[in-house]
Amino acid sequence: MKTWVTLLILGSLFRFASAQENNEVNNTFQGTRLVNEQSANLTDKGKLLLFIQHRFGGIDGGLYQLFGLDQATMRLGFEYGFGHNLNLGFGRSTFMKTYDVYGKYKLTQQTDNFPLTMVVSATGSVPTIRNVFPEQYNNFSDKLSGNVQLHAAKRIGNFGLQVSPGFLSTGYIPTKNDNFSMFTLGLAGSVRITDKLSANIEYLPHFNSELEATKPLSLGVDIDTGGHLFQLILSNSQQFITKNLYTSSRGDWSEGTVFFGFNLIRAFRIKYY
Repeated sequence: MKTWVTLLILGSLFRFASAQENNEVNNTFQGTRLVNEQSANLTDKGKLLLFIQHRFGGIDGGLYQLFGLDQATMRLGFEYGFGHNLNLGFGRSTFMKTYDVYGKYKLTQQTDNFPLTMVVSATGSVPTIRNVFPEQYNNFSDKLSGNVQLHAAKRIGNFGLQVSPGFLSTGYIPTKNDNFSMFTLGLAGSVRITDKLSANIEYLPHFNSELEATKPLSLGVDIDTGGHLFQLILSNSQQFITKNLYTSSRGDWSEGTVFFGFNLIRAFRIKYY
């Protein structure tokens, strides 16, 4: 608790110092999601984002599986800007009928005199699928997962870089008959090709040798169409949220087991300030 209070106080001091500068470096990336994970971007105050996210099955299924179309998973979510430094969101994924909620808070903003944008995020998720969890592990608290991450991002010309160290508590995982706590890391980069087009790469390693999940490596292309952000994705993970990305990814680039997908993000202005 003391750590969080310290972070918030330091963030307020940094923001006050940054406010003295007029040359802020905003929108290091195109969206609030870089590929699969959170970016250091926040949506504007008073703006609501609608997320429609699809991940198809492995493209190695060939024409018979229509290159993964028969095995699609999806997530529907919303995210709202409650202030210039705070976003809250929630969603529901088809994978294990999982609900997730999250918050993002901006600690610092990159300016001419300060090198980094830093954002802290916290996420909780719970699967609600029936007849999968043993009776003794079927309570809400047993299935609940949670994670915190610090997203440190820097924009250099047309390039954006992000490092996201974090800590994840998984909750009970039926396939492992156990739960895990572990440190995670997100590494990402983006290049702005035009004002409306970006290319992204994201790698999400974890530090737990007991998990056999693949470490997600994903490529993405962002296309800003005005009211929509369309993100095309190729990844060895079919997952959407942090817990499942780190514990349930099964694809392998070397074997051709990769998944095509997209994020369709629509912005709505709810309040004008």
